[in-house]
Amino acid sequence: MSRGSGQLSRRVIAVAVALAAVTFVLVSATGTLAADSGSATSAGPVIDTGAPVTDSSQCTPCHLDLGTVKKPGLMFNHGNHLLISCDGCHSRIPHQNGATDSVPMEVCFACHGVSHGPQGPLATAECDKCHTPSFDLVPADHQPAKSFSGKAHAELARRGGVNQCMMCHTASKDCNDCHAKKGVKIAALADAYVSVVAQRPQPASVKIYPSGPTNMAQCQYCHPDLDNIVPGRLIFAHAVHLQRDYACETCHPTFGHTASGPVKPDMQSCYRCHGLQHQSQGLVATAECNKCHPPGFKLTPNNHTARFIASGHKDRAGSDPSYCSMCHKTQFCVQCHQGKSKSPGAPKQPVVPKSHQKGDWQAQHGKLFIAKKGDCGACHDDASCRRCHKTTMPHPANWIENHKPEPGVSSADCNICHTDRQTCQNCHHQKVANAELVASSCVGCHPEAAQQPPTSIQDKGIAEHAVHFNVAKKKGRPYHCFDCHVSFGTSAAARKLELQQGHDLRLCYQCHGAVDPLNNTIAPYRGAELCLRCHKNLGI
Repeated sequence: MSRGSGQLSRRVIAVAVALAAVTFVLVSATGTLAADSGSATSAGPVIDTGAPVTDSSQCTPCHLDLGTVKKPGLMFNHGNHLLISCDGCHSRIPHQNGATDSVPMEVCFACHGVSHGPQGPLATAECDKCHTPSFDLVPADHQPAKSFSGKAHAELARRGGVNQCMMCHTASKDCNDCHAKKGVKIAALADAYVSVVAQRPQPASVKIYPSGPTNMAQCQYCHPDLDNIVPGRLIFAHAVHLQRDYACETCHPTFGHTASGPVKPDMQSCYRCHGLQHQSQGLVATAECNKCHPPGFKLTPNNHTARFIASGHKDRAGSDPSYCSMCHKTQFCVQCHQGKSKSPGAPKQPVVPKSHQKGDWQAQHGKLFIAKKGDCGACHDDASCRRCHKTTMPHPANWIENHKPEPGVSSADCNICHTDRQTCQNCHHQKVANAELVASSCVGCHPEAAQQPPTSIQDKGIAEHAVHFNVAKKKGRPYHCFDCHVSFGTSAAARKLELQQGHDLRLCYQCHGAVDPLNNTIAPYRGAELCLRCHKNLGI
């Protein structure tokens, strides 16, 4: 071959390697190949532990970067081996029983140090090209070297044959002279290593679906001990959670590994149960730090710098208050925000948000609290709310089960926050949806409805109902709730036009002063007469 043709061949090889590298990166990034590869389906990639090893099926669902291998003492990069099929080195899936299955050195020597006719060595066999300077090249079973050089190494050579010795040793320099000096009666060994790769047992075919719901079948093949957690950071046991019938996807909504690395539940997801009061059942799980973190663990996050504590924390607290509340309760915040703390940088006076300084804040804050806008609990507790409200604020977790006003507290106290009464009425009046509008239907919950005359009742809503209790004598039957209410809490006419007034008289005048088809008055008190029944001094 001429020199020019040799350069051309090298260029072709370089282009082929570059194209292979591009293909490798694309495959790693997507985790899928063409449909005919069988590595992915419409449901996503499938890891088959018994299938031939390919980067697209077994590797890329968890490893985006298959380049440099991070193993102590080894210098290796998959990128230098792109033109070799994966199963050329990996005869089986590399992960099993909680450990990574390293490729035996004999597999490396299938190419390294092997001369391929006139092309020369396929790959170098120099130790320092693959191993770091600090790596101990003497195998563990060869130590101590002084005792191994005698009978021990002879027994190893007898069991495995001398061919394996030739991976590292040159017979003419390391073996034959020593044998002659010691009078060992053995023929001279040849300076040759025959590449022989032993057949390795294949694992059973277990299919793992990274895009499917998380379950034990996805984990136990590689992690037989799920609680083998790096000590010093976390105290955790899956068994405690499995005994309470928690599904795996409750904490692991997605597969535990991605191409970018492992996916671990964050601490905020733990607090969905830890520290949660589940109404009458009490605490779901403890929120004590020492139950999940060992002694000596640094509980303060790294992002809590002096600048963060002095001023930066307000942005995080405003955008993600649940992050702060994992560790900090109201009293912790109040010490600074109410000017009680002596900490460096703490304000000398109470910190009052700008929204609280607006004129309409007092009227609006109840509605905003119900809508869960803002983080009232950062500064306010029940005691601060009770300065104005007589009802326990914020309401306890099981409040909705029996939320009648406390003794001595008027139901009007509820109206301060619960300005939209339709939701309340739809629930409270559900049992009387088809009831007759008579005293017996109402006075059980509204005793003031029995007051006589009904026009003297101060609550206009109850007064409006009470004056219609005794219409059966003239009408022939009592009214029913659904005669005026399409849904409870708001009349059909009022809900349609939303007039902001004390009474929607258009609804009233559908009967008062109107006549039926026989020209008989349906109800008395037309026009101003209806108003004057209750309002004596209107100047009308």
